[in-house]
Amino acid sequence: MKTFDLGEKIVFSPEKPIKRHFVNAKGFHAAIICLKKGVEIKPHAEDYGVLLTVLEGKGIFTGSKGSCPLTRNQGIYIKKGEIRGIKPEEDLVVLGIQDRGKELK
Repeated sequence: MKTFDLGEKIVFSPEKPIKRHFVNAKGFHAAIICLKKGVEIKPHAEDYGVLLTVLEGKGIFTGSKGSCPLTRNQGIYIKKGEIRGIKPEEDLVVLGIQDRGKELK
């Protein structure tokens, strides 16, 4: 068993998003993503699914079916290959869990 103080992972940059991985396990990765207001992750596709959960702040999250606002304790799952983007409306801290497992057929 391993414990984590996620508060220690929170770091903001006025120029770029900060992603700090803290678990790299078989099948999934976990990271804290910190975005200062005005710093966004433009919509793009990735080769993994991801569960994004807001820990602090609020922002607009974009997926292939459009955009939605999320705030503390709300989340969104985006499938492998789908676009994803984040635009913070205030300083934003997100827990990202990347699904690196094999897809069921």
